[in-house]
Amino acid sequence: MNHRLTMGLAAAILLAASGARANEWTGVESEDWFDSGNWSGGVPNAGINSVRINTDDPNPAVIDGGAAETGSSFSVGHTSRGELNILNSGSLVSGTSAAIGSQFAGDGRVRISGADSLWQVESISIGAFGSAEVEIEDGGRMHVLWGGVTSFGQSNANASGSITISGPGTRLDFEGRFWLGHSGSGEMTIKDGAQVTWAGATSTVAQAAGTMGEILLTGPGSLLSGSRLHVGNGGALGTALASGTMRLADGAMLEITGAGSPSNHRLVIASNAGSAGEMVIGGPPGEGPEPPGQMVLDGGILFNGGVGTLVFNHSGALDLPFPIEGPVGASASGLIRAESGTTLFSGEPLDYSGDLSIDQGAVFGAGGQLGEVVNEGRLVASPGQSATLSIDGDYSHGDNAVLEVQFAPGAVLDRVEISGEASFSGGTINLSMLPGNYGNTPLDGVYPILTASGEISGDLPQLEVINPNAFVLFREGDTLYVEVFDQMMRDRFEE
Repeated sequence: MNHRLTMGLAAAILLAASGARANEWTGVESEDWFDSGNWSGGVPNAGINSVRINTDDPNPAVIDGGAAETGSSFSVGHTSRGELNILNSGSLVSGTSAAIGSQFAGDGRVRISGADSLWQVESISIGAFGSAEVEIEDGGRMHVLWGGVTSFGQSNANASGSITISGPGTRLDFEGRFWLGHSGSGEMTIKDGAQVTWAGATSTVAQAAGTMGEILLTGPGSLLSGSRLHVGNGGALGTALASGTMRLADGAMLEITGAGSPSNHRLVIASNAGSAGEMVIGGPPGEGPEPPGQMVLDGGILFNGGVGTLVFNHSGALDLPFPIEGPVGASASGLIRAESGTTLFSGEPLDYSGDLSIDQGAVFGAGGQLGEVVNEGRLVASPGQSATLSIDGDYSHGDNAVLEVQFAPGAVLDRVEISGEASFSGGTINLSMLPGNYGNTPLDGVYPILTASGEISGDLPQLEVINPNAFVLFREGDTLYVEVFDQMMRDRFEE
């Protein structure tokens, strides 16, 4: 554990045992922070440490338009319910070791609302031993100055911290990084144009064994930006996994960038053995599709040592330029599930050995390598180019499935190489012509489009082409071929 964090926890425990030294909010006069009658020791200032808001009865604490300060060890919801509101360009500057939901029975609530309303804090735990809820809205801001870790659900399995950041101009900025679900649980919702940034190293969702973490990033203009993000990080505690989920929808942006090697700036799903991570683009899995969010990922997506899932359940189309790699390790597994929408990886080839499932009506396209594939929708081999797509495992092709291959100038045709078996239940192979200058040389010939090291079984698919008289699909051994009769083609597909 970080030395500074340890000192902060020790200070919080000492304060619990020495309550007489703390300046306590009473709220007996009003909601006004600046009314000395609402405090046991007068209005706090930067020189006063150990300030607590440990009740909202008869009144919560409100900073309405003024500038407030505390020293170190400021807490909201220390051993019971406490509430703080920072409104109408009000501000609070706090020192080190702030906490919301400090002790086991602590229940802290903080709301920062309105343009230029600000809480600037040196360091903070959101749900230290107890529970915490934070809302930042309508142009409010929270700025954490410490370059270390801000923990949500920090110190035990029952600790929980949630934060909602909403509305244009609303910001949460970490000079360090965050752990969402450190020892307990953590939730973060970024919506309606709000922005969250971190300047430190890796932030995590479900940091340690047995923890839970969740991010929802949704809405045009909404942003989560930093240098590296792990969704599902820690290992297992007995049978309890570190379980992290993230959903990206409706035009929001996830941005993972930075200087140096792109491999340092990745979205990592299920980082360590014993972790479970799920990344969802669009609507919740198994429910109706939603518009997708966007991703700028310098190093792409890595399925690492745990159990990782990537779900595409979106409306419309996504064309993603970055690669997918992994999973890594003997106990690791990966699943890409295309439930709805068109998702194409037309940039860098994938180096992915996990499973892929494509539901009926969904489209998924990629080049490079995939693991075992179950296709009930449409698989586009190497979209936008003619190249080899490798499938490391079996390929299953349903009765409504489509496998799309493409012809390119230079008489180059996509090829799918399968290390296992290819089983067909009818369906379709679609052959399309990429734009370009095909010249005057006839394309007549026999072209292999699919090979299987195991066997090819079942009912062969129908061939779907622009001119059925010019193409014939046939099987010979472990290979499917297309024979082209170029002289029968009316168009040469020239630009």
